[in-house]
Amino acid sequence: MSAVGSEVKVDTGAAIEEQLPQRSPRRKRLWIIVAAVVLLLVVVAAVVGGVVGSRHQHKTTTASNSSNPSSDSSPTSSSTSSSTPSSTPSSTSPNAAYSSSSIAVTGWWTSTSSYSIRLFYQGKDEHLRLIGYDSTDGMWSTVTTLTGPTLRLGSPIAACNYNSTLYFSSAVTSTNNFTQIDIFYVDKLGQIQEWEVLEQKVPTVQTSNINGTISSLGLKPAANSRLATYWPSLIFQDELNQLQETYYTTSNKWLQNPLNLPSQNHSALVEVAYSTSSARQGGGNFIYQGDDQKLLAEGRSSSTASLKADAPTVSIPAESPIGAFSVPRNSQANSPMNTYTLWQNSTGGIQITWMDDDNGWQTTSTPDSFGSPDKGTDIACLTPSAYSLTPLQPKYDMARCYYLVDGRIREVKYDGSNWSVIGNVPLG
Repeated sequence: MSAVGSEVKVDTGAAIEEQLPQRSPRRKRLWIIVAAVVLLLVVVAAVVGGVVGSRHQHKTTTASNSSNPSSDSSPTSSSTSSSTPSSTPSSTSPNAAYSSSSIAVTGWWTSTSSYSIRLFYQGKDEHLRLIGYDSTDGMWSTVTTLTGPTLRLGSPIAACNYNSTLYFSSAVTSTNNFTQIDIFYVDKLGQIQEWEVLEQKVPTVQTSNINGTISSLGLKPAANSRLATYWPSLIFQDELNQLQETYYTTSNKWLQNPLNLPSQNHSALVEVAYSTSSARQGGGNFIYQGDDQKLLAEGRSSSTASLKADAPTVSIPAESPIGAFSVPRNSQANSPMNTYTLWQNSTGGIQITWMDDDNGWQTTSTPDSFGSPDKGTDIACLTPSAYSLTPLQPKYDMARCYYLVDGRIREVKYDGSNWSVIGNVPLG
């Protein structure tokens, strides 16, 4: 009998009715005594079980809410125990994710040892939702519903950020010193829209939301296209399954740039940094699935440089979800990036294809503690913005990925050696 979080009721009337009428008075009294003893044992067991269950439930919730970013304390892949955390809401919660929701994540270093994360998803009511994490207090914020954007149900979502004064090389003023978070999505007319969240810290702390400039361009990707962004670039598929890019310049204009890369229909799309020196020059690494179902990576050192293929020799299932992040290999200004790509295999498990040295790409399976991701789940991984006041750091504190398990957003982390499961993002 389970007594966790429930009230135990014992029907004593039913117990008396079950006594046989032909028993003698002595036997009857004996059976009444036995029934009373059994009843007492049931009540005691229920109370003890409830206490133990409640303590276990509290312990699990505490573990799943612990998002300590320190890589020194991260468990190894074989020692994680939070594969079934209970800190997320049930499917009936107003903040629960839509079953096929896209997931987008972006973040930035606020100092060489602290950082901020912003995660976006679509709720069951179709609204865009935002939840934030700051390493200074190690806590996720409450969920914010952004009612301004009007998303198509099941819309792809992509997010990036930059510091306004750094990107435009302008003076710091009371209205020009903020981190701008850009969220891209597809509306009900099939057009790409942009929503901007502006977070200002100085001279006062304030947040504002406005419609982005890309919304007026009427960009219409293919019906099944996904989106990917790493500021100041956004990529998507056209009707011919070719990758297209739109790029925001410091002259406040979006420029169109056909990448001429053929891709699998409904290919997952990812953008990460190419190197530390090129990250602020429009360099980037585009990761996607080619029309031959191979996992591909095409990089460039600046916004005007030609793409250079650097493809892992691995085939993945058609339309497989893909997530990726990159971390500087060392502290030098021109450091190459260690790149880690997660994708879902034919059995639903997640595999990792990575390159963190000069020996090329490698592929392995993830730990069992990753759980059983939902089939076709989105996979979103975090590469910090290059356009923050603190540049990219050769640290793994922000090396995190997110995907759906039983409709809940699971967070996993890599510390440079081992993967660990942090838990489910607390949406309620």
